[in-house]
Amino acid sequence: MAQKTETWAPEPLSSPATQGFDGPSGPSESVQPRSDLVGAHLKHFRIDKRIAAGGMGEVFLGFDTSLSRPVAIKTIRSELASDAAFLARFVREATAQANVVHPHVVQVYFVGEERGLWFLAMQIVDGGSLYDGLSTHKKMRWQDAARHMTSICEGLVVAEQLGIVHRDIKPANILLDREGRALLSDFGLAASAGVVDEAPLKQTAASGSQLQLASVTQVGMVMGTPEYVAPEQLRVGALDARADMYALAATFFHLMSGTAVMPVAGLGEAMQRYSAGHRAPLLQSVRPNIPRAFASVIDRCLQLQPKQRFATMAELLSALRRAGAQPEVPAGPILRALVWTLDVAPFLAVAWVTVTKMPWLAPLLFLVAGVIGMAALGASPGIWMMRLRLRTTLDSDVSFVRGYARFLLQHGWYVPLVVGYYALNASSRFDVLLLVGLAWLFVSVLGSLGALLGRRQTLHDLLTKTRVLVDVRYR
Repeated sequence: MAQKTETWAPEPLSSPATQGFDGPSGPSESVQPRSDLVGAHLKHFRIDKRIAAGGMGEVFLGFDTSLSRPVAIKTIRSELASDAAFLARFVREATAQANVVHPHVVQVYFVGEERGLWFLAMQIVDGGSLYDGLSTHKKMRWQDAARHMTSICEGLVVAEQLGIVHRDIKPANILLDREGRALLSDFGLAASAGVVDEAPLKQTAASGSQLQLASVTQVGMVMGTPEYVAPEQLRVGALDARADMYALAATFFHLMSGTAVMPVAGLGEAMQRYSAGHRAPLLQSVRPNIPRAFASVIDRCLQLQPKQRFATMAELLSALRRAGAQPEVPAGPILRALVWTLDVAPFLAVAWVTVTKMPWLAPLLFLVAGVIGMAALGASPGIWMMRLRLRTTLDSDVSFVRGYARFLLQHGWYVPLVVGYYALNASSRFDVLLLVGLAWLFVSVLGSLGALLGRRQTLHDLLTKTRVLVDVRYR
């Protein structure tokens, strides 16, 4: 008996996420809060309530008095703000994130300094993060993973068009709003695509509060989160969107399987394992009930060589939309009646030959029709010809065995009926096989009547735990 898989669906939290105050893969421990900020103003933003604190600073619930809207305000500690490189990274995060304007990217409203305190005002996202699922050791449903991954990929398409590589995609940096929609945050490691991080930091001589930078990463420094970083990111050199592609797939591989692609303690160990040829296992080897189409998208993104992945984020997005969960559109009664007729048509075409001269052709024809249908098409020929999709009740791919069993239940009557009729003519007596075939045909037709009566599931659907849906995405 197959082991039951525990799944996780995100649940809203009562307070906004820390939005970037993380450690390697999750929220860091809190530090001593600054209670003196509550009630104060930073520019035109009022500080109302402290939400969280981390190693870099604090996050507050605030209010934008100029536009009358609530905001999340992220501050950095004064000792870190005095570090020019760190401050440049902070400004770079705001700049990169503010330029990627998309519904699935956390929006930045303002970055600046007030009385020596640097802060960032941004959109409130108060449903937690995908890291919450890992912390409870639950595996995400593949349908939710496909939906969230598609959403984040849409935002990364915009980032790619702007030449921005995020470089730190991980569960803690994917936030959820109250409706459960995913948003990408924390562009603190973002860099320009195709640019090697080795240019010196440039600071204007005016006031020190405005920064110009080509890059702020030290020469030879590798940045990222070990469990999700792409192999090419471990080498000093130019990166493109395919590094984010790898990290995105590694993130959702972890969320669905419960196991990281690269379960290592640090970037050095990750580099050693990649150098030794370590690669991610196939997703279906750890979660067999995930559809092949979706699993193959993840597997392709996790290829060690960037050229073996998708060429662009737009290409990945198209693949995700094709492989995602099928919309709940049941096939209508007329369409399913036509499918049944098309499935029976090959048998009727050779009916005279099989019942009079070659009864052995009946089982052979049935075997070939079922094998071709399930092996090549993933459904019976009639379903495939009418552009329908056969899925399990869990919205995953139908296995060969289950699909063939469904085909057998619907059309297996053909074999005993033909052989029984031939035996009846040969011996001039009523053969038991003919009786079996007639009874089977009666049950099959009766079981299919559910579709003609407008029901979603027929007897064959219920017995094999499958369903026939309209394939709306390819019309």
